[in-house]
Amino acid sequence: MKLIFVLAVAMLLGACHSITTEPGSETVIVDNPWLIGHGGVRDETQKPGLSWYWLSTKGVDVVMTPTKYDEPLDHLATADNNFINYNSYLVLQWKDPAYHVTNFGYTKWYENNLKEQYRTIVRDVTKKHQMTAIMIDPPTLQSIEGEIAAQFRKHIEATKLHVSLINVNMGKALPDKPVVDEMNNTAAQQQRRKTEIQRKLAEDSRLQAQQSRASADNAYRLEMKLDAAQFVQLESIKRYSEACKESKNCVIVQGNTPVMVGK
Repeated sequence: MKLIFVLAVAMLLGACHSITTEPGSETVIVDNPWLIGHGGVRDETQKPGLSWYWLSTKGVDVVMTPTKYDEPLDHLATADNNFINYNSYLVLQWKDPAYHVTNFGYTKWYENNLKEQYRTIVRDVTKKHQMTAIMIDPPTLQSIEGEIAAQFRKHIEATKLHVSLINVNMGKALPDKPVVDEMNNTAAQQQRRKTEIQRKLAEDSRLQAQQSRASADNAYRLEMKLDAAQFVQLESIKRYSEACKESKNCVIVQGNTPVMVGK
């Protein structure tokens, strides 16, 4: 009798398996009886913990905490016929997992019902705004995010999905690579023009200084009643004297007469 009981227990346990639900999730229990009984999705989900079920029973794990879905979008047209890229994402929180398994299948509720519509909404909203405003004006980007969220919530309601949209974020908006290259080329040209302008200003300043010096020298020559040759001779002596400051002894030849200049 004991042997029969042990064998019965062993057979019973062999026909069962455990399902574990992690914190932050719920498990939808789906019965699939082999011979008799009623199958289908149970209304009551399994909360975090471990339970035993018949081998034919399936568990569908559903994350109940807010979930982030990355949706990078490239080459979206703007109102001024430019193209822009977003590193966007949205955050959703699912509710009523048993309802979703019953009506929308076991998995990929977002991919099958929301993903492409989200991307379409982003494209349509982006077409209403200028590229520069999207890139550099925070209120414009906030307005875009707000309009996308409002339209997407309407779509969620239309699908009958029980899910909350927590957040829509477009990330950092950047122009397409060809636009970036053109902007960099324009910036380089502007910098070259600035450099050329600064160089011309410096050259004009040097010319003005030289002209002012020449005018001053000529005024000094006239004041001292020197002719051109005498003035040039005097200036040469000045320059030689300046050069001799670096030497202990220096000889200046003035005409046929050498002059010793010492420190």
